[in-house]
Amino acid sequence: MIRLSRIVIYLITFLCIPVAQLEARLIISEFLAVNDKGIDDRDGDRSDWIEIRNTGDDKVNLDGWSLTDDVNNLAGWKFPSVTIDAGGYMLIFASGKNRSNPSEELHTNFKLNANGEYLGLIKPDGQTVAHHFLMKYPKQQDDVSYGLPVSLDSIKSSESTVIGGAIRFLDPTPGAPNNSNLVGVVEKLSFSRSHGFYEEAFDLTVSTKTSDAVLRYTTDGSIPTAASRKLPEDGVIKLNKTTVLRVIGLKKDFKPTKIITQTYLFPRDIVSQSPDGLPPVGFPYDWGFNYVDYGMDQRVVNDQRYKEKIIDGLRSIPSYSLVMNLDDLFDEKNGIFANAKNDGREWERECSLELISAKEEIGFQENCGVRIRGGFSRMSANAKHAFRFFFRNEYGPGKLNYPVFGKDGAQEFDNIDLRTFSNYSWSLSDDPRCTFMRDQFNRDIQMSLGQSTARGYFCHLYINGQYWGLFNVCERPEASFGASYFKGKQEDFDVIKIGRGKGKGEGNTQYGLFATDGGLDAWQRFWKICKSGLESDEAYQKLLGNNPDGTRNPKYDVFLDVNNLIDYMLVIFYGGNLDAPITSFGANRSANNWYGIRNRNGDEGFRYYVWDAEHTFLKLDENRTGPYPAGDEYARSNPQWIWQQCLHNAEFRQAVADRLHKHFYNLGALAPESIAKLLNKRVNEIELAVICESARWGKPSPYSWAPPDRKSGDMRPRTLDDDWLPEVDRWFNEFIPKRSDIVLDQLAEHGLVPDLEPANLSKRGGVVSSGFKLKLSSIRGDIYYTLDGSDPRLVGGNISPVAQKYTKPIIFDKTYLLKVRVWFEDEWSAIDEVPFKVEGENAVNNLK
Repeated sequence: MIRLSRIVIYLITFLCIPVAQLEARLIISEFLAVNDKGIDDRDGDRSDWIEIRNTGDDKVNLDGWSLTDDVNNLAGWKFPSVTIDAGGYMLIFASGKNRSNPSEELHTNFKLNANGEYLGLIKPDGQTVAHHFLMKYPKQQDDVSYGLPVSLDSIKSSESTVIGGAIRFLDPTPGAPNNSNLVGVVEKLSFSRSHGFYEEAFDLTVSTKTSDAVLRYTTDGSIPTAASRKLPEDGVIKLNKTTVLRVIGLKKDFKPTKIITQTYLFPRDIVSQSPDGLPPVGFPYDWGFNYVDYGMDQRVVNDQRYKEKIIDGLRSIPSYSLVMNLDDLFDEKNGIFANAKNDGREWERECSLELISAKEEIGFQENCGVRIRGGFSRMSANAKHAFRFFFRNEYGPGKLNYPVFGKDGAQEFDNIDLRTFSNYSWSLSDDPRCTFMRDQFNRDIQMSLGQSTARGYFCHLYINGQYWGLFNVCERPEASFGASYFKGKQEDFDVIKIGRGKGKGEGNTQYGLFATDGGLDAWQRFWKICKSGLESDEAYQKLLGNNPDGTRNPKYDVFLDVNNLIDYMLVIFYGGNLDAPITSFGANRSANNWYGIRNRNGDEGFRYYVWDAEHTFLKLDENRTGPYPAGDEYARSNPQWIWQQCLHNAEFRQAVADRLHKHFYNLGALAPESIAKLLNKRVNEIELAVICESARWGKPSPYSWAPPDRKSGDMRPRTLDDDWLPEVDRWFNEFIPKRSDIVLDQLAEHGLVPDLEPANLSKRGGVVSSGFKLKLSSIRGDIYYTLDGSDPRLVGGNISPVAQKYTKPIIFDKTYLLKVRVWFEDEWSAIDEVPFKVEGENAVNNLK
């Protein structure tokens, strides 16, 4: 609170200033404290802003003037030497970026508080207030500015530092006269119960603190307007079945509330939806040329094996609720579902998206845009398309601010995907090999190897309250993904992928390269260096940004992240991936299904991401190690071709041997026990949910191609016990126990598994007491080790000067990371890296 003595000082100072200064009448004419959909600053950020208006008859130089949000620090942020013409305006971003170059955008060193705070314009003496909001301006609303109407007669004539009559503006006008105004804003809507699952009927109360506001609502997915149904005066509506409720609060001359959508799910109601396959109320009989499918198969719902479990299945994983105008989905001409092959911004429609958590979290509801996503799954014979949701200012917030993938994942998103299942699915191909897990599990494996990957999990989807089946929620590895997980902004990243019909290089291939963000220049330079050959250490090390001896050369850009490329390819090889990053369906002459991300700072190589990995976990002895021709032409370039080129270099082959030892041996991430444990997490996640998918999509469609196990006339639905569990058991009992050794044998054929075995350790790391003695042994050769985190082997193959030759047990008196190799006749074994922690010691730094 401002003390009376300070106000008296203001008044005395004001009365003593010269007449010439009185004529220089500057005011804070408008400001915006919550800028969600408004103008961007030059950095592309939607910063708060303040508008200064010169109401006097002469132009004014603002040199020395200041803006402040602290009454106890009137000096605040200083203006540079800039002028405002008589009757003119000046815009300053209140971003906290503190920029005062007179030839560029001006930015204060503070941001505006949406809950209200002091804001003042101070004259050059640092004490005299020209205009301020005392004691503080009121709480602000999203994209509604606050200020003085241009028609206010008292502005020019008043000599007071406080000017009454400030109002809100529905249409902010930064740098221009303030026009339309609002009396106020309808306070946000409050729901007595949040979206979620309910067993019993209940009375729902929707309210707002704004008196005399009218609440309008819809239950058919359409956007409520002033013509929609009116909630009762007490705001109470009785719910006894699955309902999607969309509500808006309206009042004349007030800014309306944002439209809030809440989905209330009654499980007993859901499992009996459209039992005859006919459209639910409001849904159409036709989806353009698309195959149509509705309802829950009562043969599954009432099956004695599932009738007590299917309700639990609905609650077992998170649910997403898509609510929208059904014509925007199914209209023959304009519906995105009915015209699934169309893509682009013109095929994006407004919607609401809710996350209804399977746990105690509230989840979220946001208004956003939706498109159909995918490639193969867009075919009209597929009744279960996939979706991509875009968060844009035109719909609601410019980003989704919610930990969709947990505390360790990104916290904000430009878009998220709900992926369907097409290859090896029930809904499209009626395939007995369906597990729903292939793509997600391959990404799980990539993360288990210590690499970045697109996070994901499984969910149920509802469209306007109708159960639509099992989906896979997934991040999309694009520029915003790079900005979330690595240093840099979105504009710093090149994101390269392959797409049908995108090829523009040699051969004009069916699948071609394109950049979803950034450009292709770095990738093309990378490819050309690889094309020239990498056998020499000079060429290979240059890809790493190094001199031939492995030391960093800042003149060279880094293109290759060695461990990332190796681990990416190990995921491809382990799953026997037929369609990425080289597709066997094109005689291994075309690339497909890969993403590469690189920060253009020049210090980081391309990172590769497993994507669309459906053609995996099929034949036990599948061999995808190549070499394959795809990539010899730039238009067909891909990570596996880069791998093949790198294999000509001895340093890279040594690095491959090191990663193989790390991941395949000693319970590494690709050992059978580790893979089985990882898979078991996903199996437990979706097992009950599969029952629900079986009821919704298990029945064979007339468009499915005949799977090998179907006999003529067999129309039974696919089920958990008859189909899903047998395929999962095949993974556990046949594929996983043998696959690791098979892949190692395949890579050994390429000379990537050294004959020289690593050292044997008497203990493989862990917590030891001080003075513990570690014994090492080898079948042949000398053992060299380090305790400082460095490699006993130098680039080129020499013994590191800091490496110690093992001659007696190693005594651990503190925590160390042991790195050990065996050397015999100029050949090195793979490296073994084992951390030892001395009991009671806090030694994080020693383990780096």
